[in-house]
Amino acid sequence: MNFADFLQKIGLSYTTFWGILAFAMSIGIEIIPKIKWSPWSALFLWIGSKINDKIDRKVSESMKKIESVENKVDKLQNELDSHIRESEDKALQEKRRDILDFSNACLNKRRHTREQFEFIISLCDEYEQYIEDNNIKNGVIESAIRDIRRLYDKCRAERSFLISEEEWDRP
Repeated sequence: MNFADFLQKIGLSYTTFWGILAFAMSIGIEIIPKIKWSPWSALFLWIGSKINDKIDRKVSESMKKIESVENKVDKLQNELDSHIRESEDKALQEKRRDILDFSNACLNKRRHTREQFEFIISLCDEYEQYIEDNNIKNGVIESAIRDIRRLYDKCRAERSFLISEEEWDRP
């Protein structure tokens, strides 16, 4: 009895036998760790990639859109930061201008109310805090602030502030 007769006796064709043998060998190859090729893993990976191809394309498109949005957000954040810096610079310059104007008015012997002094001194405090927090050189305005504080202390000690409208109305 030859091999072909044996296959006929057990009810298998020659092709079916080789298919079963290839299947059994592929399982053996798949589970033997020393063999680097895994036919079933490769087959399932291929099938999975075909099934998920549409999803992968949609994910890729979504990632591109997300990246585009992130770029726009970064650009807007940079613009916002720039506007904030400009606004802070403008506010700082306005405080500086107001302090210097007040100091100049004091040097020209113009009198002020206690409330005006306290408002300008609060601006001086804010200005000095910003200068300190941002390590900016202060320069000329330091002496103006010193003069304002000195004159405020003098007016307070001598009670020589300009009388405000509210104080005029008091009995």
